[in-house]
Order: sequence, then structure tokens, then C-alpha cells
Amino acid sequence: MQARQGNQKLLKQFNKSKLLNLINHLAPISRTDLVQKTGLSPTTVSSLIEESLLDGTLVETGSVGEGVGRKATLLEINAYGGVVIGVDLSFATELTLLNLRGELLTTERMNELSGEGLSDLPHLLEAFITKHQIERDHIKGIGLSLPGILDEERKKIVFSYNLNVRNYPLFDLVTNAFKVPVHLVNDVNAAAFAEQYSGQAVGCHSLVYTLLSQGVGTGIILRNEIYNTGETGNSILASDCSEEESIFHPLNMYSIHNLSKGIRDRHSKECAHILENDAVIDHFFHRAFVDMEEPFHSEAKRMAHDIVTLLCNYALLLQPEKVLVNGWVAKQDQFFQYMLKVLNELEKTTNVPIQLEKSYWKDKGPSLGAARLALHHIFKEMQFS
Repeated sequence: MQARQGNQKLLKQFNKSKLLNLINHLAPISRTDLVQKTGLSPTTVSSLIEESLLDGTLVETGSVGEGVGRKATLLEINAYGGVVIGVDLSFATELTLLNLRGELLTTERMNELSGEGLSDLPHLLEAFITKHQIERDHIKGIGLSLPGILDEERKKIVFSYNLNVRNYPLFDLVTNAFKVPVHLVNDVNAAAFAEQYSGQAVGCHSLVYTLLSQGVGTGIILRNEIYNTGETGNSILASDCSEEESIFHPLNMYSIHNLSKGIRDRHSKECAHILENDAVIDHFFHRAFVDMEEPFHSEAKRMAHDIVTLLCNYALLLQPEKVLVNGWVAKQDQFFQYMLKVLNELEKTTNVPIQLEKSYWKDKGPSLGAARLALHHIFKEMQFS
């Protein structure tokens, strides 16, 4: 008897997820259309829709039909039926709030959390929802974006150098505090998801997103699924800026810290007066592409070849519809334009078209992507394994 009740409950959840998924994508839509598209009985559709109207997930909006007959009432997701929260822990803690239609309500940046300070995350979230007058039962999901390696079920941080933690139970920490669905995602994967959902890659089923910033990583989406890339900063074919021959270098050499350190080491006299890492990079590329000064210009061109080679390798292997870049590489416009020239030459030899663009959401991508992921799981159609 218990097994039968369990099966009925699972079937109900499956049917409800199918209906909500369709309404989320096709709204406004009538009950009659939902019956036709799902193959469910009118009674089942009516019952599940009434349940979702009562809990505030759906709302009736207008009607459709002609003549004197009964008109069909249209349904759509209720924007005010709840909210989802996205949290990015990459460097400065950023929180993003979306309504159930995915509309951005607010974004707020707070102090960085790392190490033992991560235990303060529930208190930080509590302060955020209090400030914005959000009722607890109005929170439908929380997405957590972070740099590092997650376990296969995405419920624990296996290791994060940036956050200075290992085997950290972040999922349990937030779930126990808020009793809502919680989803962990790597920060570059979250940023890639944000670009696909409402950024530079809307309508694309596959994309590669590469970040060169304080941290380095690549997010990959294939056939609308986030691909767990793990850490991607350890091996690309590159060429040393001071030598002619090609050697293996870690992609991590292009993080802001390592890039600025390399520039200081090679040009100590020219950079001695510059304290900030970002300012060192700006100074270098100004001398390379505005002043066209050597050896800065040749070094910058070689960097462009290194990075484009990496992106082309991804493109040849995965054939994504778009390749996006973010971080300092997207802020240095003349360097990026030169990258496009290098890419154009490489395309002639590979015969694989590569659409390279800058990220739309920039630094807001990870927190927005985490919130979008939480929203995605609310309206995602369940699959029987």
C-alpha cells in the first residue's frame, strides 16, 4: 500500500512538473491546450492547475475564444507568487533576487566570505531578506555560485582555493537554515547559464564561457545541460612571452594576479610606480596597442595567440554555437579586437566557424546564473530514470 501511495505521489509530481514547464515556456496558455500537449486527462490537468493557483504559482490572465460559446481562461506563471535568490561567493559576496518570471528585482554586493566566515552566510541571507521585506514562505529556491570543485551531487565543496575550504557542507548549512531547495554550481558554469538564459547566448543550445579574472575557469553548456568541467586552469599549449618556441603553460598564468606579476617581472622599471594589479594590466596594454611600443606589442600579440588557441581547441572539440569571454580580456577592447583578427586567420585553417563575443552580464553573471538555476529547477520537467 505504501509503495502504491509513493508511486502515485511521484506520478503527481511528474505530471505537475510537466504542466509547469509548459506554462513557463508557452504562457499564456489554456487548460485545453495543456490537455492536448501533455496527453493528460482534463480532470488531472484541472486538479493540478487548481492546486497551483491556490499556492500562488500560477495566475489566470484573460481569456481566448470567439462567438457566444464559453471562452477558455489563459494561464501563466504568477510573477508575485514567490522569489528565488542567487548568491555568488567568488570574491565579493553578491546576492540577486528574481521573481518567478525571472525578472530581476535587485542585486546587492556585500563583504567577502571565505574560510570559517562561510558559516555567516545564513545570517547574511537573513539580513538580505529582512532588508527587502521578503517573507520566508515566499522564498522558493536558493542558488549558490562559488569557485572550486563540487562533489557529483553538488551538495558539498570538495575544494576551493579562493574560499580556503575543503569538504565544506555548504548545501547542508543553507538548507537547514531556510528549508527550501538549494542548488550549488561552479561560478563559471553559473555565468554561462546566465548568458544562455538572458544574455549573449539566448537561443543557443551549446556555448563555452571562459573567465580570466582573479580566478580562471571555463564553463561549458552542451545540449542545454551544464557540463561539469572541474578546474580548467592547468594545461593549454602556449608560448612564453620571452621565448620563440612553444611550451606548455598553465592557463592560470592569465589570472589577474599572475599576469600582472609576469608583467612586473619583465618590465620592472616601467611598472615600479604602479601598485594595483588592474592598473599594471591597463598600463601594459596601453603601451602595446595605443603607443604600439615594443616589446609590449609583441608580447600582447603572443598572449592573444595563446588564448585564441585555447578557445579554438574548445571549439573544434565541442563545436559550440558561441564562445564567450569575460574578465580582463573583455575589458581590454583593443586586445580583444586583435584576438578576433587572430581567430579569423585560424578559422581559415580549421574550417570551423567560431563566434567569439564578450560576456553580456560581466561580473553579475555568477549570482544571476545561480538565481536562474534555482528558478530553472522549479519549472524543470521531471525525468524518470
